[in-house]
Amino acid sequence: MNPIKVLSIDFGEKRIGLAIGDTESKIASPLKTISNIGSAENCNAIDLIAKEWSISRIIIGMPNIYDKQEINKKIKNFGKILKNKLNLDVIFYNEDFSSNQAQADLAMQMKAGRKKKINKEEIDRIAAALILQSYFENEIFKRADKGITSKD
Repeated sequence: MNPIKVLSIDFGEKRIGLAIGDTESKIASPLKTISNIGSAENCNAIDLIAKEWSISRIIIGMPNIYDKQEINKKIKNFGKILKNKLNLDVIFYNEDFSSNQAQADLAMQMKAGRKKKINKEEIDRIAAALILQSYFENEIFKRADKGITSKD
């Protein structure tokens, strides 16, 4: 089975964090952060990244804790626009507290001696990587629950 390259998106009203990985290694890596300057511009930027990295699937973080709030409507709308424009698989995935976890991880690095200052763009990229890593791990557990091995 050929690995599928996956792009993860942590959508925010000011910034959009991006991370990449593939279904073979199942390792998510922070990629970059882009400014949220409008759907058309955001889609164009993501389209360029998707082509550059040969992306086949997009995972968009969707906070379940804000189920009925305005941000989820924006995320769903952005996902629909992306799916139509890029013609790729777009999957919404629960991302409750991913930014909080990214901040906590970076704070631990600071305590351990990290010298580089933490910025919001870095938090967004790491949150996107946490979303993607969680997605990969969830897929592993789903396979295990079905009794599917890596040889299948």
